[in-house]
Amino acid sequence: MTQRHLPLYGLQVFEVAARHMSFTLAADELCLTQGAVSKQVAQLEQQLGYPLFYRQVRRLVLTSEGEALLPYVTRALATLGKGVEAARLARNHLRLKAPSCISRWLLREIMLFGKEHPEIEVEVTSVHAHDVDFAKESFDLAIVFGPVPSRQPRQTPLFREQLTPVCSPALLESFGQPLHEPEDLVHFPLLHPSRDRRDWSLWLKSVGVKGVNPASGQLFDTLDLAMNAAQQGFGVSMADVVVLEEELKHGSVITPFAQTLFTGNGYLLALPAVNRTAEAAQLLHDWLAARHPLPDEPQLGLVQREMPAPATL
Repeated sequence: MTQRHLPLYGLQVFEVAARHMSFTLAADELCLTQGAVSKQVAQLEQQLGYPLFYRQVRRLVLTSEGEALLPYVTRALATLGKGVEAARLARNHLRLKAPSCISRWLLREIMLFGKEHPEIEVEVTSVHAHDVDFAKESFDLAIVFGPVPSRQPRQTPLFREQLTPVCSPALLESFGQPLHEPEDLVHFPLLHPSRDRRDWSLWLKSVGVKGVNPASGQLFDTLDLAMNAAQQGFGVSMADVVVLEEELKHGSVITPFAQTLFTGNGYLLALPAVNRTAEAAQLLHDWLAARHPLPDEPQLGLVQREMPAPATL
């Protein structure tokens, strides 16, 4: 008998009957009649070509064939049960890839999502790469960095990159220098969240400051490292105000200047092809997109934000 023609339901009924050594008790567990259980076992014996039970008065006894078969059926049904449970868990297990530079922001979002959808487990892979190749990478959803609006299909803008210098309030006290105008940065160490120093170069050029060297200062390979250094008062770091929204709100870092640079890039939610998009991935995608609707008007270049009174010593 091939696997294709294995009488799985009959084998399940056999296992229950053998466990109880009673068609009546098996019927109770399976929500069947005693006659239905007896008929299923008889059909299974006919298909297999040998008896499984000796029917004695008020009791069942396994035949030698039944004794040999039972442990295999028990293990097989247990394995199938584990497989069904694994499939159920996989349906609610989501693999998300995201750039490490937004890990602070993303962690808060995932925690909020988990409170609303505790049945879904989100596995986050934080990497330096800012793109994804679903054909080669086994992720269900990704956050990528690129032009906003996207030039790629299946990508939904999440938020635009908004660059501005940030520092700890303690930095101003320890250095004893004002930080009212961008030109004042010449007195402070610059912290670079990327090796290419791109962010500082773009921002200083956009505000027209020529006396500050964008190549100076300490290099870091992640925003988290640069932000930890900035929070400890080691210098001024370039950062995205959306990524540091909570830190700015609580005052652990401040933005000394009103000038914020919209680079034309941003962070986008990327989904694989429609026929490969998991239900949980679509749910998280829609949840994040609803929480962070992007304004229709594309912004590019330097903008002035409303600022509190300039930081003083």
